[in-house]
Amino acid sequence: MTYILKLQPVRSPVYRYGLSQPVQALRFRSAALAPDSDWLAADRWLAETFRLAVTPAAMDPLWSEDEQRVAQWAWRVLQLAAQLQRLARIPVFTPGVITRLLPVAPDGWEVEAAIAQVTYFPAADVTRCYEAAAIVLSGYLANPGHFAASEVLYRQLEATLIGPLCRHNPTDDTTLSLLAAATAAKLPWQHLGQGCYQIGWGCHARRLQQGGLETDSMLGIQVSGNKVLTRRWLASAGMPVPEQRLVATEADAALAWRDMAAPLVFKPASGEGGQGVSVGVASEADARQAFRLAATVAGEVIVERQVAGDTHHLQVVDGELLFVMRRRPAALVADGHHDLAHCLAAENRRRQGEMLWWRLPPLPKDQAASACLARQGYGWHSIPPAGTALYLRDIPSNIDGAQDEDVTRLVHPDNIALACRAARRLGLAMAGVDIISPDIRRPWHENGAVINEVNHAPQLGAGTWYRRYLTSMLRQLWPAGGRIPVEVYIGAAAALAAARQRQAAWTAQGVSCFICCDDFCLDAHGQPLAMTGDAAHRLQALLLERRVQAVLLVSNGHWLAAGLPLDRISRLEVVAEAPCGQPPAEAGYWLALLQAYLPPAKEAQR
Repeated sequence: MTYILKLQPVRSPVYRYGLSQPVQALRFRSAALAPDSDWLAADRWLAETFRLAVTPAAMDPLWSEDEQRVAQWAWRVLQLAAQLQRLARIPVFTPGVITRLLPVAPDGWEVEAAIAQVTYFPAADVTRCYEAAAIVLSGYLANPGHFAASEVLYRQLEATLIGPLCRHNPTDDTTLSLLAAATAAKLPWQHLGQGCYQIGWGCHARRLQQGGLETDSMLGIQVSGNKVLTRRWLASAGMPVPEQRLVATEADAALAWRDMAAPLVFKPASGEGGQGVSVGVASEADARQAFRLAATVAGEVIVERQVAGDTHHLQVVDGELLFVMRRRPAALVADGHHDLAHCLAAENRRRQGEMLWWRLPPLPKDQAASACLARQGYGWHSIPPAGTALYLRDIPSNIDGAQDEDVTRLVHPDNIALACRAARRLGLAMAGVDIISPDIRRPWHENGAVINEVNHAPQLGAGTWYRRYLTSMLRQLWPAGGRIPVEVYIGAAAALAAARQRQAAWTAQGVSCFICCDDFCLDAHGQPLAMTGDAAHRLQALLLERRVQAVLLVSNGHWLAAGLPLDRISRLEVVAEAPCGQPPAEAGYWLALLQAYLPPAKEAQR
């Protein structure tokens, strides 16, 4: 039997072992492992089942064969548990490190490890992920054939672990993707609670939640969630919007159809993802049916005159265009050898083979899909030329899927300017502006293009093309790399004096520099700054302050032995005390201990 013994979170974030996230201590136990465990087969199974590329375990050369076998198992448990946490939207991007192995009678082992700690996530949730990883891996090693059907395992994990954790975790897929990219780019970040995160330190910090930035207007977020209000705000600013009417009853919908020129679009007044939307409504009977469909999503229904063209999603970040995607309905691509029914089944089998939590929705084979094929001149038994894309829906949606095509290099500057105007009108730093245009290469004022809607946050979930722009988004939002100088001075009175001189030099350069000592803090003017907590807590608090542009940490060194509350410092100096002018006796120890927090020479030069 395998189970968790103890998870010991720390009160303040502490970075150790060169890991990119704060650590906490974990202890777990395993029963005896078979000496002939096939680790290569286990790694293949983990890769196929959990899309987990297992990295080699760091082995202590002094470990015995039994210890190495346990370490091989424990290291895979740590990596699988980290993946399970990510699937549950807990941002853990390092598996941690094994710190100790202890034999337990009669033939078991106890493993101590340092694992990532994300503040404000319940310890019970984290523990469940490690327990599940240990049980799953042990079960596979004992009986590989038992886990041949990955779908059964997926459903069990979804029902007992991933689903329940996701339901009370406010972190969304977009935020998780941004944090993963920030970690890869070595941008510091911290969870502030309730799915709100800060990326960056001090003056370079920005906070985000649900994919939106703190600089987004709260009013703008609320308005963007209401299609009618969004249209009014944009129209009042002289921007193109579709002709529109709000109806509350089926009779009003029929009247709107008679008054407005067909074809029409019916959609819920609120909602997203294409739910309840009907296009090409060309008869009163269809109008009544379209109203009923939209009314199941929202009480009020919008009737719009349909505009020719495709939906183009223009993502605006801080007033600049990041990318443009042409969104088209879910489509089936013919292979030129088999009929469309066979191609559909093959594509859906491929999608079904993906990990449950990363799957695209299956392509539909229903009456609506058959009607769409018929309008394109094909049926399920047709064999179109290879590469032919055939639409199975009239509109792109999150439920039925969509085809995204990157057209960033094709968009006309006037259309970019229009999207940026719309974002400014709603006060959104992050805005996805959907423009319906027959040709995005032409200006909107020449071809009748309109703004269909504005979304306040990008959708960066699994399977989206938008993820390829994550690195560019980070550069745009955190051009300075998200860090401020943090310098450490080890010593007593002389160290504080050196820090004050350094603060004066920073001040002369116009940099707002604060000093954090073991027992007190000084503001940018060298005056006492009243703050609660110990030195580690106060240092963290300064890194959360937007007015702070540099921090000087002055310490006698003793509390630093437990690890720094940040992953990197920019400078380290051990200051000798007068009159002897000799460095402290422990200088070598502190230099060796804190050297790991200094950036590599190449990064420091940059």
